[in-house]
Amino acid sequence: MSEVFIHKPEIRWSDQDILGHVNNGRIVTLIEEGRINWLVGMRGRDSIGAPKLAVRLELDYKKPVLYGPELTLELRIARVGNTSFTIHTTGIQQDEVVFEALNVMVTVEPKTLKPTPISEKDKEYLRTYMVEEKASA
Repeated sequence: MSEVFIHKPEIRWSDQDILGHVNNGRIVTLIEEGRINWLVGMRGRDSIGAPKLAVRLELDYKKPVLYGPELTLELRIARVGNTSFTIHTTGIQQDEVVFEALNVMVTVEPKTLKPTPISEKDKEYLRTYMVEEKASA
């Protein structure tokens, strides 16, 4: 079984939109908060502790996120490449998946901001969080 990073962000009253659910822009910020919270813990690692740039975000809304019920973010790794890795975030509220997101992060050299390779040691660490494939029925 793979590791999972859990983050429980605070949803504020002001995060709601006119329809009474959490605004889609705020969802992106909540995902960012979870990602940063997780990545801060990786600062001691060789290459993935280096600066990273978010280069892609995919977000699929499944159900409206509501103010009130606790929101849990589960973060795992979907893919590990040479200079990048993809974080898979699942938002869960009231025992239901409310959104899924993919964030592609590129490790960069601090001065030039050019992509830099992820060490084999750090790739193995990231793989401990790999999303497990679901069995087909």
